[in-house]
Amino acid sequence: MVINIKLSNRTIAEGDDPLGRDWYGYDSAATPEELWAHNRGDYFLNPKSIAGQRWAALNYEGHVVLVAELHDPDYEVLEVKTGRPKKALIGHVLAEGHPIYKALVGTQIEYPRGSRNAILYGPDPETAEASRLDLPEEQDQPVARGQGLQMDSEVRKALEDAAQDRLMCHYRDRGWTVTDTRWNRPYDAHADRGGERIYLEAKGTQSRGESVIVTRNEVDHARQHPGLCWMGGVVRNAIHGRNGGSWRGIL
Repeated sequence: MVINIKLSNRTIAEGDDPLGRDWYGYDSAATPEELWAHNRGDYFLNPKSIAGQRWAALNYEGHVVLVAELHDPDYEVLEVKTGRPKKALIGHVLAEGHPIYKALVGTQIEYPRGSRNAILYGPDPETAEASRLDLPEEQDQPVARGQGLQMDSEVRKALEDAAQDRLMCHYRDRGWTVTDTRWNRPYDAHADRGGERIYLEAKGTQSRGESVIVTRNEVDHARQHPGLCWMGGVVRNAIHGRNGGSWRGIL
């Protein structure tokens, strides 16, 4: 699950704040690291509910603005003068190129009507494998067959950007008007031509590219738009397009 945390507007903290903060809440001028440091606690978190959770997401005005990966242990107990103990999460902020960042940031979070609780547990952005791309066999292929997760953030971002650029050019060259939406949608771009709209998802990999990783949000979006979702991948500097339709191979 994801531990969703609702932020209020920036508020001055009390002098005896258990985290030693001078403010908390959302501040558009704060860096992601500052935003996390000022909002990772203090909350009444159930140890059983948060045990083993890997992700925490801060949301403001209904949309996720930051995602953090939690450490082990993933929380610390704060010292308070009265009442039951509160907790603060321990983790680090994810960069823009991380696949979980891409899956969650910008997504809408809906709390139950009338709820005053800042904490809401949501589904984990589970991944699934797409259909094989049916690439020809090559003797010089890397050992890995699937996309996997590239842990070097600079390499991962370069791969994703290359895939995005190639895919958008592929459709522009064919007369489509392509709009980049990679930062706030569950797809990387949409393309329009003659009143028709399709949705594009780009994947980059250094492996053989026989399978790729997609997020739960990407799967849900494809289910809602059957026949209109296309995926393209950069594999060893060659673009391979595939009509994903509703991505039947992975649903």
